[in-house]
Amino acid sequence: MKSINFFLFFIYFSLLISCGQNNEKTSDSRLKLKNKITQLEDSIAQVQKDRNNMGKMSPLVNVELINRLIAYFRAFPKDAYAADCLFKIHMKYSELNDHENSVAYGDTLLNNFPKYKNKEFLLESMASAYDVYIIPRDTSKVRLYYSMLLNDPLVKREKKKDLRKRLNHLHLSFDDYILKLNQLP
Repeated sequence: MKSINFFLFFIYFSLLISCGQNNEKTSDSRLKLKNKITQLEDSIAQVQKDRNNMGKMSPLVNVELINRLIAYFRAFPKDAYAADCLFKIHMKYSELNDHENSVAYGDTLLNNFPKYKNKEFLLESMASAYDVYIIPRDTSKVRLYYSMLLNDPLVKREKKKDLRKRLNHLHLSFDDYILKLNQLP
């Protein structure tokens, strides 16, 4: 009986140690991935500070940043920083004029983190992508994201007024809508 208790204690103790090591490994790899992302973001920011460097940075640097952000999201999909990674991926793809991937990652962010801190900005970005950049224009998607903003109690009344006005003239392209606004008294 003592040998069985000792054996069970040994197994229990071994499990505790291995779980602790796994948590350390997870924490360590999370920190390493975050540091890799931060280092590359800092490098990009440093290059962009100098106006003489504009246009000299290879687009592959942004692709590498996207890959690091995706790696973090895939490794830790429930982590709060994963939401920031998805947001950054959305923005980077938009910056690279790859709006299809931009909205795909934006949708992933909305699905996985429905209360994301920059949700209002994200929804506007998504609606704009479908309204202006993705051809053919998808007015149903524009309506979807603007409607989500209209239903958000945190969105200011004035912005909601502007959104309703845009939705009332959704038959117009964005450029035509701006022209119409400029003609109104």
